Amino acid sequence: MRIIHVLGADIPHHNLTVLSFFNEVIAQQSLQTNIIEFMVVSSDKSLSEKFPALSIVSYANKAMIASAIQLNSQQISNVRFFFHGQFNPYIWLALLRGKIKPNQCWWHIWGADLYEDAPGWKYRLYYLMRRQAQKRVGHVFATRGDLSVFQQRNPTIPASLLYFPTRMAPQPNLDQASTKHISSLLTILIGNSGDPSNRHIDAIYEIKQKFGRDVRVIIPMGYPEHNQHYIKQVANVAVSCFGAEHVDVLLKSLPFDEYKHLLTCCNLAYMIFRRQQGIGTISLLTQANIPVVISPDNPFWQDLMEQGIPILFYGQKISLEQIEQSYQQLVSMNKMRIAFFNPNYVDGWITALQLATEE
Repeated sequence: MRIIHVLGADIPHHNLTVLSFFNEVIAQQSLQTNIIEFMVVSSDKSLSEKFPALSIVSYANKAMIASAIQLNSQQISNVRFFFHGQFNPYIWLALLRGKIKPNQCWWHIWGADLYEDAPGWKYRLYYLMRRQAQKRVGHVFATRGDLSVFQQRNPTIPASLLYFPTRMAPQPNLDQASTKHISSLLTILIGNSGDPSNRHIDAIYEIKQKFGRDVRVIIPMGYPEHNQHYIKQVANVAVSCFGAEHVDVLLKSLPFDEYKHLLTCCNLAYMIFRRQQGIGTISLLTQANIPVVISPDNPFWQDLMEQGIPILFYGQKISLEQIEQSYQQLVSMNKMRIAFFNPNYVDGWITALQLATEE
């Protein structure tokens, strides 16, 4: 079976992580006897130079890559597409119309793939179409929580546990002896991007209600672009609640090492998406022993609980004592065993790719 991996939308921060993982890890595995093929929506003309172990064909937009996939599905008898995320309505439509057969479509679910938050009748129609198309997928891979969501709708489609290849240090820090976590001004990270799915304003109001004005909040807003109106709205609410001197709105995406250092400066993080999202940041926070507040609507709590990671839920009682207890639990736990940490997720990818190559 010939496998072609597909990144069907131009999402650089995710796509580059996937390409790096395949170039630096999967391509080195003995099971990969042929060069790994990728079809990618990207404006970056240097992908082939950056990832020499991969064969990459780039497309200017979502419609062009969808047309190429349909053509390949007809012309290559033994092709199987491994879709990484699926933020491409043209591909969903092709699958729904039978232009891509179920046996040709294996899909790794990303956070926004299953969730239906946007208002308006156009989105309602799109979500309905997408649900129907998802019934024609041959095999799905996802977190434990997302598998439970998907299988409620599609119980007969084969499904496997698989984690996004989050960029991390090669091994989690096991840390020194525990010390007191909160010794000065409580510093709280809110979200991991400027997308409204982070629910920044909801988080700000809860932080104010639970901890008062005397806290510092850090709000990363470097992605997506052209988001100035929402950024201004969030910043105004934060300043009104905590004062300008206690609010740090980050308008640019930070380099990876700077971002990791920023997280270590925090005592707590509010990651209250209603969907599975931000696993990379949650992993880095867990590695740095920073407790995370998540929404009970986010099914990733199932994965956190399965790994023995302490959970603080948005909307429930959260005190400084609970934050400190969660910190001490994180310090004392063996992070080498966490399934969604690097390198533990690598075995899942090897298994998934072995399955995909079978007829």
